[in-house]
Amino acid sequence: MEEKNKNKKYRIHSVDYEWALHSDAINNDSYTYWEIESIVDFMTDWYCCDFDKTDAYDYVDDIEELVPPELTDSDRKRFIEYLNKYIEKMN
Repeated sequence: MEEKNKNKKYRIHSVDYEWALHSDAINNDSYTYWEIESIVDFMTDWYCCDFDKTDAYDYVDDIEELVPPELTDSDRKRFIEYLNKYIEKMN
């Protein structure tokens, strides 16, 4: 595990996080093209760029760090419920 992640509270495998992108939370017609692009860019940073290179997990202190800010309140709630299925508490 990379040093920057040793004291993080949660971890989720980047593959599970990537599949969250395909969850019901954001697969609907309530977002504009530009909002979807922004959501995809936000999530790509986590599952393609910011994962731990030693074990391919994403480490965070707060689940909210993984939630795109463009999501509506109801989609945010569903997305967090989805993430909670896969997220692991570390310490």
